[in-house]
Amino acid sequence: MLDLIIRNVQITDGSGRASYIGDVGVSDGKIVLAPQGAAKEEIDGTGKVLCPGFIDSHSHMDRMLGSLDELAQLARLSQGVTTEVTAQCGSSVFPAAMSAKAWFDMVDALPKGGNYAALVGLGSVRRAVMDCRDGVPTEEEMEKMKAYVRDGMEEGCFGVSSGLIYIPGVYSTTEELIELTKEAKPYGGVYATHMRSESDHLVEAVEEAIKIAETAGVPLVISHHKAVGLSNSGKSVETLRLVHEAIGRGMSVTMDQYPYEATSSTLTNSIAPWYFTDGYAHLTERLKDPAFRAEVKAEIESGNLSYNNGVRNAGGWDRVLIASAEHTPGAEGKTVTEYAASVGKDVYEAYFDLLVENGCLKTKAIFFSICEEDIDRIYMDENTVVGSDAVIETAKDHMHPRAFGTFARSICRFHKEKGLVSFEEAVRKQTSLTAERWGLANKGLIRDGYDADLVLLDYDALRDKADYVNPRQLTEGIEKVFVAGKCVFTDGHLTDEKPGRLLRKNR
Repeated sequence: MLDLIIRNVQITDGSGRASYIGDVGVSDGKIVLAPQGAAKEEIDGTGKVLCPGFIDSHSHMDRMLGSLDELAQLARLSQGVTTEVTAQCGSSVFPAAMSAKAWFDMVDALPKGGNYAALVGLGSVRRAVMDCRDGVPTEEEMEKMKAYVRDGMEEGCFGVSSGLIYIPGVYSTTEELIELTKEAKPYGGVYATHMRSESDHLVEAVEEAIKIAETAGVPLVISHHKAVGLSNSGKSVETLRLVHEAIGRGMSVTMDQYPYEATSSTLTNSIAPWYFTDGYAHLTERLKDPAFRAEVKAEIESGNLSYNNGVRNAGGWDRVLIASAEHTPGAEGKTVTEYAASVGKDVYEAYFDLLVENGCLKTKAIFFSICEEDIDRIYMDENTVVGSDAVIETAKDHMHPRAFGTFARSICRFHKEKGLVSFEEAVRKQTSLTAERWGLANKGLIRDGYDADLVLLDYDALRDKADYVNPRQLTEGIEKVFVAGKCVFTDGHLTDEKPGRLLRKNR
């Protein structure tokens, strides 16, 4: 007897082929196509759609494991995400906070609704060896960093990630990144990168990303690919040309993308990186000094194109929305301009006060700075998959709507609203294509013997509701979500089932 049969349902199997009506069974956590006989539970799927569980190519939810578990899992499972590739942008919990083995053992033991795959964060590796120091690592430091990468890969990481606008990743040279990425090659690892620029030097950043992966001999994933800044609209034409040139030379290149016109980062990302060399806490303290504030303001307004300047990319403080400011909650949900007016301060004084009062690292913002045409062009490329870049810092922060809405929004925006792709292709871009590019075995397809990670949805009702003002609204139309055949989300609520696993490469 099977554990479950979903009968008479429209099966969109994740391959991109046409949907069809049929039955899907589950036995011992695995899919059984065209099931025969009875089951312990049967669901009438008439009028509904059954898809593979959605796979998030780019997530930061590993930070939440063991802390904000229920909130983080609600955000993901409620939109159909059953597997996430985490520790992105150079940031993993290990080795700076604990060893890779200790982290894997800890997460293995935690009850989880969904599945997680991890990367080795090269920024965290650098921090563990060099703290926030600028400069080229010594030979001894380099060997320590390589050993940390190998430790993570031995435990089962799927590759390495870099975050080259963040401290300390911004200090890493191309050569350093190549040497560290080479350590992932024997394990079949991928190089995923939040590139050195997504705005004024976007094209050069793509060239560097390709050079690193190609020289190291590993597949490349360009994280949350976009052209940031109104003056950079249209640059995706050139970046996609570079991607296809690299593919023509035999490389594997994938881009992930979230379907929003705004980015999310720390509110400090308008400040030049050379002010961070002694760490976020030191910068927070220095910002109490009026003379230092004047210096930083002058640099922000200078037009210097050598670093990523969030407010310049957005086109002004009225396009920068404060997402998380724990100690000044009245600021959350307002633009910096609106908040400054509400407290009767100059916009820069309000900005610097926010950083001092909340801490530079903990103050988050949303920057409206991406052109719609670039979003569509990148999504339509056959090498693009869906990644949310989701993170939840606290139980109360305002956050970006992508944490709760990315996967329904991708289907609704590109298929339902714009008609750019079929429903089947939209599903493929967030299931089997993602699994294929990351090497996630037995994921992403409704196929005999594959993991029974499934989403039962109402196509007509499907829509994302999370927005920039109310980012925690649940997606509508997702009726049930299964992980390993167990129902983890139904009728708008998580269940008590925790069948999720920490996935390990080559195991």
